[in-house]
Amino acid sequence: MPNKILIASENPHKQEMLSWIIKDYFEEVITLSESDIEEDCEEEGKSFKEIAEQKARFFSDKFDGYAIATDGGIDIPHLEDWDPIHTRRFIQDENINNPDDFDRMDKLLEMMKEKKGKEREMTWHEAVALAKNGKILFSKQIEGITGTMQRDYDKSKYKEGIWLCSLWYFPQFGKNFFEG
Repeated sequence: MPNKILIASENPHKQEMLSWIIKDYFEEVITLSESDIEEDCEEEGKSFKEIAEQKARFFSDKFDGYAIATDGGIDIPHLEDWDPIHTRRFIQDENINNPDDFDRMDKLLEMMKEKKGKEREMTWHEAVALAKNGKILFSKQIEGITGTMQRDYDKSKYKEGIWLCSLWYFPQFGKNFFEG
């Protein structure tokens, strides 16, 4: 069994999910906040896979063990000038200092207010990469299920790290993401 792995993310949801997936394959699972790594990786790339690989290489080069990283975003085909690569960071150019997830949800709903039916469709994409000593051992990008964007959200169902799920409705199931 490999010795230890670093989860290269500060996102609490990603930490929880990745820990659950890899815990039986490593003796020790460490998060960035538990490590002594103080540097951050610039996220540059044209795909989620490129960015996940970049983060995995960067952190595995600074960690004595494996590093796993992910990157993902939502594709909203009918939203002009939407870049899935910048899903979480799309609001950074606005006049909102230190936007939180509620700012993001409110802004995205405002941007989508004129969209109807199929124009509200959105699909999640996610990539994962595993590296050791700065070398990629595995990486994969997948497309997730398509849903539609709701017109509002329930603050009581919000979960940190997965803000978009508060807006994600699946007509084929008649449920929001959090309604299982």
